[in-house]
Amino acid sequence: MRLLDESVLNLRVLPNDIDVKKISNDRFLALMDLGRMDIAFRAGLLKSMIKNRWVPIATFDTIRFRYPLKLFQKYQLKTRIVWWDDKTGYFKQVFERKGRVVATGYVCATFLGPNGPIPPDDILSEIGQSSARPSEPKAVAKLRKLEALIHETQKE
Repeated sequence: MRLLDESVLNLRVLPNDIDVKKISNDRFLALMDLGRMDIAFRAGLLKSMIKNRWVPIATFDTIRFRYPLKLFQKYQLKTRIVWWDDKTGYFKQVFERKGRVVATGYVCATFLGPNGPIPPDDILSEIGQSSARPSEPKAVAKLRKLEALIHETQKE
């Protein structure tokens, strides 16, 4: 798999995923971690992560829910890197059930090495891949502004 390919995980809502009758909000974020790690591992990053002591970190995420997922329902999690800057990558992650979007999330994530964030171009180079940076999606531009605003308020 190439790092910029879409990952598709076929999943099922399990008893440990639910609060009362539906999948809990916090569980969606944990599942999104799986989608991002699926891309990293299938693209051949595991060996580089261990060798270089890189640790994946989500620095900002948001999700919009549309429909609930209930116990034992099957669904898919689709994950794709949609843009990156000099330090981080932005992922779009979509939960679907029977072709209908259940929830959509965006995550800003980076790899931290012993000396700080690893530039995405270095990550691509490490696994022998290269790619032109796609144009920044409108949603990512707005999320970056929100992220900056939240970061600013953390300093207060």
